[in-house]
Amino acid sequence: MPYTADERINLSPKVLSEYIISSQHRRVGNANKCVWTISFEEEVNCFSNSFTENWISNSKAWGLIIENDFLKVIGLNNDKQELKLAKFVDANKNNIWHGYPADYMNRAQDIPLENILKKWVTKKYITKAKMNKIRRGISCNL
Repeated sequence: MPYTADERINLSPKVLSEYIISSQHRRVGNANKCVWTISFEEEVNCFSNSFTENWISNSKAWGLIIENDFLKVIGLNNDKQELKLAKFVDANKNNIWHGYPADYMNRAQDIPLENILKKWVTKKYITKAKMNKIRRGISCNL
């Protein structure tokens, strides 16, 4: 399905929420926003997988993409550093979500919750040592 920016995407019955691909996280050069480097479809699939895997708490969710047993680069921060974790939010708590590449090293609010990090360790997506670095906002080789 071809997706477009800034339109609601109904993901039912797979996910009982709507998702918006936010154009503000697609514009290269926006000094205040992290930007996706993956396709619209990959972004939507990452969001859907966050729900399927229950990487959610309240109105926040986190995601990642595994490709050939490695975390895939999904976006860039303001300094053009590669990012491999995603954060999704339902800011108005109305079941309409949007997401962006999470810059856990520079933005404390982008650090995934500990219970989600532990799920990733259990699935061997990250190591316990990397989990501890992420929790503290320290750069690590994901």
